[in-house]
Amino acid sequence: MKISWFLALIILSVLFSVSFSPLEAREVFQFSLGDKVHVLSDKAFRKSREDKFEAVGNVIITHKNNAIYGEKATLSFKTGDTDVIGNVRYVGPTMTLYGSQLHYNINTNLLRVENARVLSDNYVVLGKEISRLSDNEITAVEAEYTTCRDCPESWSVYGQKVHIQVGQYIRIWNAFIKVKGVVIMYVPYIILPIKKNRESGLLFPSFGFEFEKGMRFQQPWFWAISDSSDMTFTPSVWGVRGIGGELEYRQMLGEKKWFEIEGLFANDRVYEPGKLEEELSGFHSQRYFGVYEHHFNFGHNFSNHVYFTQVNDLDMQRDYDFYANDKVFGSEYGGGGFFNWTTNMFDVNLEGDFNRNQLISNPKAFDHDYVQVLPELDVNLVPIEVFTSNTPGMRKLSLGASTNFTLFRQNKINELSYIRNAYRSTATPYLDWYVGSIGPVQVKTRSTYDFQYYNFQYEPSGRFFRKTAHIQETEFSLDIEKIFGLAFQEEVPIEDVDLNLLKERKVKNNTLQNATIIGELPRFESAYSREKIMVRRNSYKHAQNFKVKHYLLSNEKAYGNENFRNQILKNEGQFDSTDGLKEVQHKINRAQSRTSIPLKNTVELQWNNAVIRKSSRNVSPFIDRKYPRDNFDYSRVSYFNVSQGYEFEGEEDGEFEDSLTRLHVETGLSLDKWSLSASEYYFYATNEHLINFSTEYRFDKATARSSFIYDSFTTPVNKQVNLGGTLAFSDLLSFSVDYNYDIEDKQETMSRYGILYSPSNNCWKLDLAYEKNLVEKQISFNFLINFNENSFTSLSGIGGQ
Repeated sequence: MKISWFLALIILSVLFSVSFSPLEAREVFQFSLGDKVHVLSDKAFRKSREDKFEAVGNVIITHKNNAIYGEKATLSFKTGDTDVIGNVRYVGPTMTLYGSQLHYNINTNLLRVENARVLSDNYVVLGKEISRLSDNEITAVEAEYTTCRDCPESWSVYGQKVHIQVGQYIRIWNAFIKVKGVVIMYVPYIILPIKKNRESGLLFPSFGFEFEKGMRFQQPWFWAISDSSDMTFTPSVWGVRGIGGELEYRQMLGEKKWFEIEGLFANDRVYEPGKLEEELSGFHSQRYFGVYEHHFNFGHNFSNHVYFTQVNDLDMQRDYDFYANDKVFGSEYGGGGFFNWTTNMFDVNLEGDFNRNQLISNPKAFDHDYVQVLPELDVNLVPIEVFTSNTPGMRKLSLGASTNFTLFRQNKINELSYIRNAYRSTATPYLDWYVGSIGPVQVKTRSTYDFQYYNFQYEPSGRFFRKTAHIQETEFSLDIEKIFGLAFQEEVPIEDVDLNLLKERKVKNNTLQNATIIGELPRFESAYSREKIMVRRNSYKHAQNFKVKHYLLSNEKAYGNENFRNQILKNEGQFDSTDGLKEVQHKINRAQSRTSIPLKNTVELQWNNAVIRKSSRNVSPFIDRKYPRDNFDYSRVSYFNVSQGYEFEGEEDGEFEDSLTRLHVETGLSLDKWSLSASEYYFYATNEHLINFSTEYRFDKATARSSFIYDSFTTPVNKQVNLGGTLAFSDLLSFSVDYNYDIEDKQETMSRYGILYSPSNNCWKLDLAYEKNLVEKQISFNFLINFNENSFTSLSGIGGQ
């Protein structure tokens, strides 16, 4: 009996100690609350009467895929509420939360953190209180959003209420945009994307400033109409010019079928035809710039594309260049489109353009004398192989043809010096004959018949013109190659490698950038820690190509309207280069024509050289086309080409040089830090030159570049020198300069000086520049922000990086 009482006393003592005394440190407890909950701490208490559990010191609580860290935690078995205080940290599948106090419910997964900080891969949110309502929904009170890791010292967006949809959007109410802790803008509501899907709402505003034109501010609003259409409406203030806006509408009609409508409109207070000053005109001008574009693909055979711009005056590009420059191609507004149909035998293309010429004095007028192309039809026959054999001299024979019909017309007929309205039909059948090899020499020839027919419906007499010609082109070519070394990778013992040389090669890449961090980290060369390292060997190939090409122009005939015959002997009298007579086209002062070889009876000698570098890639056996075949990269290190023509039917009593056609020499070099390219055309008959030269050298902290253009065909002679470069004073500050000088006129044509400030946090940049040209001077301010994806967007709309 005494023993029974003694055993009972021992059992009660053990139960009492388990329920009310401290447990040993670092034990793990599991509770059945629908899911396993693991608690790890220095000390733990279980209060059975209150049905609570307390853990103190280095507390770690894990539940499903969630982990909570803190100094002290209290867990209720009844409600599932968990309160954690002291250096609180929550780690989940999509984010990490830091704070001073945390409340977590095991049953509902509700999470609330005070004085919290959310860290994700590409953004940070700091708030007085942050709550996770569900796995993908977070709300915050008095919080700031940024992509910087050092904010609010750099830039941030502060809002009284913030709503985050993980992987989608961040919505901020009553938002204040702050830079270096200073509020620079207020926005009542803003949406910042952290996903790729579209959603309606306000986008980030943009602004720009110029001293003469004032402050430009734009607030875009995006409307996701449906999965296949959306619209952006952007109310704007155009500085001293007044108010206006932009509109964009986009619609997908199917796979590779879409159209877009864009437009800018302004209630302009400055504009007046012929006025250049940025002063108020005293009245308002309604101005617009519209763009329409569509593209339709129907299967693999048919496609259609249209691009058209429309303005109410010709000065729109000058006054709103930030919008119009990338939407206008050439010196005309307007545009056109094409229809293309492709089969196994034919390629048919129908296109047309209707343009508004800008090069007239009255900005409100339409140049009716401008020649429009309405329409142009091309039908091309895919080369047909007649036969292929192994017989020497008859290896391969194929034929093809190209035809073209073009209507040239003025909007209102007004022909003065030249005929400007015509129908032109062109046919160019050809025969390709690959003769084969004569030893190491490849021989081939092409025979072409060239035909054009013109109809002038508005001429009182001589309503047609026709010209024909036969062109025979024969080519002999010889290729010689020499390969130096073998491209491969190998592992060698580290003691066989000159580490000092390896360090020199790595010095320019001594920092590491990563998409998941802000800023840079020192690069660690892991090869130093291995007993063997991978060494890459390159090989080089010197390729030479010798060509002898003979051109023979025969039976060129032209008859019909004599006025048109005389007209096409001049550059300004031709619709395009097709109109020229083949025998004299190379004498026309047109860039493409004057650099070509005469076709009458001429031989051209070519010597082409290139040095090619072959580098082995890392073997990737799980990526298609990278293993094991041709797992190499190729790059051209240098080249040197010479082309010289000789005309057999020159003047009989002339000198040898009189029979030489133009000489063309070009060369280039691309090394580790230095690149160079040069080209010259020399014309013996007139001693004219066309020279282009450019070079660039990259220092450790700077770059220097220069170019030179010389064109003696122009009057006055075009002599342009362009200089430029960049200098990095530090990792944060760099200076750039561009300077263009006209040697003939002895004047500066353009200069630009800029300073770029790039903080190491990689979340914003500041670009300040001064630019001067022959027309105006301006100071530009461009603020670029890394919103989300490690790419920089300009707030001024000028451009990004």
